[in-house]
Amino acid sequence: MIAPSRIDDRYEVKELLGEGGMGIVYKAYDSQRKGYVALKTMKDAADPTALELFAQEWRTLANISHPNIVDIFNSGEFEEDGQRKPYFVMPLLPGRTLDRLIRDASHRLTAERAVDILIQTCRGLQAAHDHGLIHRDLKPSNLFVMNDDSVKIIDFGMVHLVDVRKTATGIKGTLQYMAPEQLELKDVTAATDIFSLGVVAYEALTGRKPFDRGTEGATAQAIRNEFPPPASEINPAVNKVLGQVVAKAMAKGPWNRFSSAREFAEYLQKALKGEAIELFDTAKIQPRVERVRRALGDGDLEFANEILNDLQLEGRADSEITQLLDEVRQATRSKIVRQLLDSARMRLQEAEFPLAWQKVQEALQRDPGNTEAQALQAEIETRRSDQQSEKWHRLVQQHLHNHAFTQARQAIDEIQKIRRDDIEVAELIAEADRREN
Repeated sequence: MIAPSRIDDRYEVKELLGEGGMGIVYKAYDSQRKGYVALKTMKDAADPTALELFAQEWRTLANISHPNIVDIFNSGEFEEDGQRKPYFVMPLLPGRTLDRLIRDASHRLTAERAVDILIQTCRGLQAAHDHGLIHRDLKPSNLFVMNDDSVKIIDFGMVHLVDVRKTATGIKGTLQYMAPEQLELKDVTAATDIFSLGVVAYEALTGRKPFDRGTEGATAQAIRNEFPPPASEINPAVNKVLGQVVAKAMAKGPWNRFSSAREFAEYLQKALKGEAIELFDTAKIQPRVERVRRALGDGDLEFANEILNDLQLEGRADSEITQLLDEVRQATRSKIVRQLLDSARMRLQEAEFPLAWQKVQEALQRDPGNTEAQALQAEIETRRSDQQSEKWHRLVQQHLHNHAFTQARQAIDEIQKIRRDDIEVAELIAEADRREN
């Protein structure tokens, strides 16, 4: 995309700095400021509603003037290819976005440094929320870390433009950082931004995207239903309380997250200092944990799983819950495998070999190393071979009786395929030779 060489007879466009799905950023020389700036505009400005919202959001943002939100120097419109396009001007920031920092300098991104970046982001986010602005697309590439480690949140306006168009083109934004309510096209709130920032926090502290599953469908499913292991289990430098704070920010239900970005920042600060946080006192959930253990002992796996899922939905994440979840999953798997093998035996007794085989395969898919399933599989194969062999034996005798020697030999070949070393095969061949001659 080629921009005009000059915009508003003030900004001399020098080079392309970057572009995303909806926006494009140029380095430009500001003749009035006598210095370089970043000039951002839209790729497509055909939607008048989107244009108005774009302008409105950036006017609001320009009035916030917060140290952790990118400054807006100026805004306006220019003409390109016969189309009027809005633009806004920001400082040309020295530094790099957080995604670059995670990718290129992970050894320097300590837990302490990551938390400091997150706390600054919370401050900027709180200021935006206080002015009624929801970012909707918080992600590492929208957090700019300056050379002095101060943080600027960028790209509010483009996110709102994208949101206007989602009904026509499907959900927009960055899927891996979306909250469950965004996927379900429900109203977004400040809690939606907190979830996204929780995902950013997890990635900054562990180097992993917690819900990335390789495909859009699997990733969306993970956001709705899966719970990543605590960050403290992946990165030893992350203490358990900090891992718990991040998990609560990523609670599935908005009501279970922190009440504000300010509160999120407060808990991040406490966790980094190693302070005890009453909210995460394990004694408070111990009665529910004991109910899980009793349910496990009684074989009531559904009840145990419901309690554990509820704890996770609240944003609880600790090693005891993780261990109990593993125990419930193993017990559930064992129960299902047992039911499948019992079903396979019943079908085997009725000589329903394909059905018996199918049940055993389902069991082995769940538990590939199950020796009982492997033995039953071998038994089914033997019984099925015996049945097929007996069928071909009868056909051989019938063909011999009818002097259909070619068909008899074909039937003998089928027996050999099933039982290559069957002694009776040689006897049948000899009998066929004798009768034919």
